[in-house]
Amino acid sequence: MFEQISQNISLRDRIVQDILAKIESGALVAGDKLPTERDLSVQLNVSRTTVRDALRTLAGLGVISIQHGRGIFVQGTQGTALGNALWAPFVVRSDTVAALFEVRKALESSAAEWAAVRASEEERQLLRRLTTEATRVVSECHVDFEAAADVDQAFHTALVTASHNPIAGRMMLNLLDLLETVRKQSLAIPGRAQQSVDDHKEISEAIQSKDPERARQAMLRHLSGVERAILKNLE
Repeated sequence: MFEQISQNISLRDRIVQDILAKIESGALVAGDKLPTERDLSVQLNVSRTTVRDALRTLAGLGVISIQHGRGIFVQGTQGTALGNALWAPFVVRSDTVAALFEVRKALESSAAEWAAVRASEEERQLLRRLTTEATRVVSECHVDFEAAADVDQAFHTALVTASHNPIAGRMMLNLLDLLETVRKQSLAIPGRAQQSVDDHKEISEAIQSKDPERARQAMLRHLSGVERAILKNLE
């Protein structure tokens, strides 16, 4: 069913587009069971991590359902048009990035505020550890961009988890998936990775101090800075 993917393109994006296209064409219909993650990685000639990332994105778009112990199923065709609209070239247009960040700033600034009040001590410690790890992978002499992107996502995921609002958590993961490519690109902009580390420290410190308004404002400043960097890079 699935053909091998050339290594000279964005692998995760190609998998997402390929599955969306098969659903739209009728080759896959609601209720169809996809091959396992392992089988897909063999058929597509890519790593299981790449397949897992693509499937997580499709699940976030509502296109497939990952049912642990049962398999991966096509959810239906209702989300396919939305998936195609949000994915690939559309998502990296300036107007779309601005719209996504408008939602993200409203959502994640509130999550930071809630985390300052609701986070457990273990969750606060995790945020501190992640800022320490970010400092390690981002230095004046060298930036490990892949590791920096991973720690960046881990920080934002941990923060929204600490907000103890599961709806916000689900929405946040979807936004991070949609923005993943441009977020990674923004970290390569000179000085942006270090600025993000500094911003995360400020947000974490506000949460440690249980200061919800400071946490909210620090998150807004951080996301506004990231948005400006991404939009400038797109220009």
